[in-house]
Amino acid sequence: MEKRLERMEKLDKPEEKKTLNIAFEEGARSGKDVIAINNLNLSYSQKEIFKDLNLNIKYQDRLCLVGDNGVGKSTLIKEIIKGNNSIKIDSNVLIGYVPQEITFDNPNNSVLEEARKYFIGTEQYLRSALFNYLFVGENIYKKIKSLSGGEKVRLKLFCLTQQSYNFLLLDEPTNHIDIDTREMLEEALKEFNGTILFVSHDRYFINKIANNIIEIKDHKINKYIGNYDDYKNKITE
Repeated sequence: MEKRLERMEKLDKPEEKKTLNIAFEEGARSGKDVIAINNLNLSYSQKEIFKDLNLNIKYQDRLCLVGDNGVGKSTLIKEIIKGNNSIKIDSNVLIGYVPQEITFDNPNNSVLEEARKYFIGTEQYLRSALFNYLFVGENIYKKIKSLSGGEKVRLKLFCLTQQSYNFLLLDEPTNHIDIDTREMLEEALKEFNGTILFVSHDRYFINKIANNIIEIKDHKINKYIGNYDDYKNKITE
C-alpha cells in the first residue's frame, strides 16, 4: 500500500512550466502618420499583384493583413522594407522585421556568438538574457544551422528585442513556435507601445493583437475596424 501511494505521488507531481520573458526595447516614438501608401501598382511576370492600392498606417495601429494565398500579403511587407516610390515612411520610423523564413547571415555562428552582436553588456548578463529565451547550458553553443524552427524564432526575437524599434513588421510570427512561446510573444506585443503590421493565419493570435484587419482582395485593400471575429461578423453581414 505504501509503495502504491509513493508511486501515485511521483506520477501526480506537476512538471515545472517553461516561461519565456520577451520585452521589446522601444525607440523614440514615430509621428502620428507612420506610413502612407498611395496608388501602389505592382506586377510580377505579367501577374498583377496590386492596382492603385492605398493604405494609411497611424501610430499605435495594430494591423493584420489577411486574404487568400498569393494575394500579396508578404509582398506588401517586403515592399515597405525595401522601399517603393508609392510608399512614404515617416522619418522617425525604426522598423523591426521578423520574416516568414528565419535566416541569419552566418549559420555557422553559435547562439552565443550571434546574440553577442546585438547585446550590450558583459557575457554574464548575456547568458542570463539568453536563459530568458530558453537557451540554457550547452544550448548557447549550438550552431544556428542546427537549431530547430522554434529555436531560430526565439533567437531572432532575442536579437530584435535588443534594438530600439517603434514599428514591427511580422510575417507569420507564430509559425514554428510552441504554445508557451506564443503566449509570451502575445503579452510582449500587447505591451508594445509602437505600431504593428503583421500577417497571420492564426485567428486566436489575431484576436489578441489586432485592432484593425486589412483584407487584400482583387488587388486592393478593404479595412475593417476590430479583431478577426469582428471582421468575420462584418463580411458575413
